[in-house]
Amino acid sequence: MSSSNLQESGGPPAPIYNMRRSSTDLRLDAEADGGDNDVIQELKQRVEGVRIEDGMLHKQNNKPMQSHAAIAATTTFPKKGLRRGTSTEWCQQVMSATALPPSGKPHEDPPARERPLDGIWPERDALSFTRFPIFCGAGSITEEHEHACRYIMEARSMRQKYHGDRGTKTNDAELILGEDELGVKSGRRLEYRFGESGVVEVFLQGENNATPGENLVTVPSIDDFMKDYKRLEAICCDGAMRSFCFQRLQMLSSAFKMHATSNGTIENEAQSNLLGTDFYRTMKIDNHIHLAAAASAKQFVSFVEEKLKNEGDTIVTENGQTLKDLFDSAGLSVSHMTIDAFNILADYSVYQRFDNFNSKYSPFRLANMRNIFLKVENCIEGRYFAELTKTVLSRLEQSKGHNSASEMRLSIYGMERHEWLKVARWILRDWEGGDHPGRVLSSHNRWLVQVPRLWRKYCAKGGGRGQEQKQRTFQDMLENLFCPIFEATLYPEDNPEVAELLKHIVGFDSVDDEGSPEGPCCCKRPSEWKSEQNPTYSWQLYYLWANITVLNKIRKSKGLNTFSLRPHAGETGDVMHLAATYILCQSINHGINLDRQVSLQYLYYLDQVGLSISPLSNNFLFRKIASNPFPKLFKRGLNVTLSTDDPLLFHMSDDALLEEYSVARASFDLSMTDVSEIARNSVLQSDFEDHLKKAWLGGDYKRGVTFCDETKTHVPLIRAKFRAEHLAFEHMVVNLIAAGKKDVVLKEMMVHFGVARDAYRNILMQNLPDVESFPEQNQL
Repeated sequence: MSSSNLQESGGPPAPIYNMRRSSTDLRLDAEADGGDNDVIQELKQRVEGVRIEDGMLHKQNNKPMQSHAAIAATTTFPKKGLRRGTSTEWCQQVMSATALPPSGKPHEDPPARERPLDGIWPERDALSFTRFPIFCGAGSITEEHEHACRYIMEARSMRQKYHGDRGTKTNDAELILGEDELGVKSGRRLEYRFGESGVVEVFLQGENNATPGENLVTVPSIDDFMKDYKRLEAICCDGAMRSFCFQRLQMLSSAFKMHATSNGTIENEAQSNLLGTDFYRTMKIDNHIHLAAAASAKQFVSFVEEKLKNEGDTIVTENGQTLKDLFDSAGLSVSHMTIDAFNILADYSVYQRFDNFNSKYSPFRLANMRNIFLKVENCIEGRYFAELTKTVLSRLEQSKGHNSASEMRLSIYGMERHEWLKVARWILRDWEGGDHPGRVLSSHNRWLVQVPRLWRKYCAKGGGRGQEQKQRTFQDMLENLFCPIFEATLYPEDNPEVAELLKHIVGFDSVDDEGSPEGPCCCKRPSEWKSEQNPTYSWQLYYLWANITVLNKIRKSKGLNTFSLRPHAGETGDVMHLAATYILCQSINHGINLDRQVSLQYLYYLDQVGLSISPLSNNFLFRKIASNPFPKLFKRGLNVTLSTDDPLLFHMSDDALLEEYSVARASFDLSMTDVSEIARNSVLQSDFEDHLKKAWLGGDYKRGVTFCDETKTHVPLIRAKFRAEHLAFEHMVVNLIAAGKKDVVLKEMMVHFGVARDAYRNILMQNLPDVESFPEQNQL
């Protein structure tokens, strides 16, 4: 097998191959070369004493391994089997003797995607990557490192308490009882109520409306959360923690640079050997895209122009104005339908100005235009918005340009109870007319619900529930948001439209300007929050998480789909918003402020919390592309991907996601392996159904990135193994140091560094016995 057609695998390179062969193979080769008994005995001792697997030294039996000094002192080398000649001829003979396995070698085992159960790696002709020894001086692991690692373990346990559900108590038996035949016949069924804590309580209603039973789902309280949140803030700001995390992140950056330098061409070759697939054919998910801005500027302008030409007589306002009347009153005609005239593309005026950014949603700066074309609730019942959305979804389904899908955001504001019903009717309606009739659903899209943090606007409206006029509380807003979906989950027969809509929703998002003023961080209950000032980001996020968690427990007990929490965070504002999302969330959108907090950045790496970053959006709003941390985060191994955010405002082409990848590749100097890995991450972060992920990633993708099928993801196994091994190593280091094993770890690293160093020396001296003297040769 020539080096040009070696397949990507998990075994060693050819020069290491002979060091891993059995003693029998080595003895037979030596005999075939005319070797004497001394040579054969030496080879036998070499392979029986220590074996080398996947570039690592292992003890062959239970005897204690010799120190590297002892090994170096006792190692001899065979003198026969290679003919001496000129230096060039001899080197060529060495390479030809070690480049290929023996002709009688049996068929190779398949690549190992993880350490085999017996601990023996399969013999391969190509190694994923070579591990180089790293100097660790005496005292390089300090008491501060031990404290930092204990902090890391504490922080990770907090995440498990909330996102991992370890702090949530569920009476599963009672939940199931409320849904089966026995529960119905006995007159008991699941009920819910909003508790004084601001979190929904679920219980079994007693017979004949007797006293309700106990709460069946209990989550950590706001007091617990705020205590943990403040503790995490303190941990992240600790000096020892910051120093250790910075050191580890720097080492991850260096490791990727070494890997790319050593294996970049190998990755490119491995990709070229993955016939039948490429970057364009692999699935890419736009994880973060807002429905109101999902169409490109070109698509939107063409759509409005077509409606003005063909439906100018359609009444589009409550006062009876037609579409043509509206444009005429503004002094506009069909000839004015250009992208520049619409004034919707972002420019310098929106930088650090969220108010100017929001005004860009209104073409010609006319609020009526936004209401007619980009809203669900208007006098044409959102028909234009549905037709425009269907046009966007149709392009995804046709896979024009490349294979992609999306997770678009619908808005539910929590201003009124009926919002869910209106959105359900808009999504599920069988729309007639337009180029793409039917419901606003697609095999290539899943819906998320975005909840804008608009308490100040809600509070300013005044009024209250029912006919009673009173000062509004945050509890009212929570009830508007969650009561309709709890009722649709518990009693779908009474709420069929919302119940059907929920089947097509996969998650929740929290959106708005993170830089807006906030109230003080506190444990006040929602029913007590009456101030016009916005509650803190972390406080609002907790109540979203808590009620979604309770809802998910009920839906899971009924065999229904559940929802993730994937909010906007770290785009601007307080960097500690990212501490709240680390505890509570599956993944986030943006996260570019992570480069300002190394402790949180390392925690996000260890737990592979997803980041869906939009460099073009960031470039116009908060962070110029030259200073975007995306390439740094990617190289260090964080779970990052690319998304478009608002194509209507930020992108010039009809294929916004492909434009995002193209700009990122050029701006951040990414290889095709890099962009394929980023695309794979988008599928991993998404909430598409499991059977679709298996089709896009491979049947065993849940076992880890090395088990993703490279013929589907176009990510060579060498890259997946590099990422997986480094992540496992970081976890191992943190756990060992936190357990007080720092001295043992350092000692073992010193020993194995010496063994590896002597192995390199032995290989050198064996193959180049008459090498010319060179500086510091005695160091070897």
